[in-house]
Amino acid sequence: MIRDMEGRFKIDFFELMFLAEACIPPRPIARTMFWKDLIDKYYFQMTTGERRKAFEWLSPEIDVSNEDARLFYDRFNPLNQYLVTAVYEGEKSDIEAFLHKDRFHTDSTTSIVEDYITDIVLNYKEDEDEE
Repeated sequence: MIRDMEGRFKIDFFELMFLAEACIPPRPIARTMFWKDLIDKYYFQMTTGERRKAFEWLSPEIDVSNEDARLFYDRFNPLNQYLVTAVYEGEKSDIEAFLHKDRFHTDSTTSIVEDYITDIVLNYKEDEDEE
């Protein structure tokens, strides 16, 4: 483990996955906080290939009847990623989202208002970024 130029700790992908495996819900609150960070923060720092590897590595251990575990499953499942087009106050946006509880989410606590959605396309590219 090393620090980056801004003093934050950096770990490699495999260290991150070992930590994630130890935090699969249900777990005590400190591990739950890391789990939410995995979904809301670290997901966006991973390459597409790393996201797929994370899903492949952890999904066999996931009990989707647990809400926090289901959230990870939905966020990282490569076949559950969508490009959602929404129009809000006349401005059109293409938003990367995942389907969770029948709503298109951008993170664990934010979803797109259905009334603003104009188009939904599966956002899966089989050959993209397999690092």
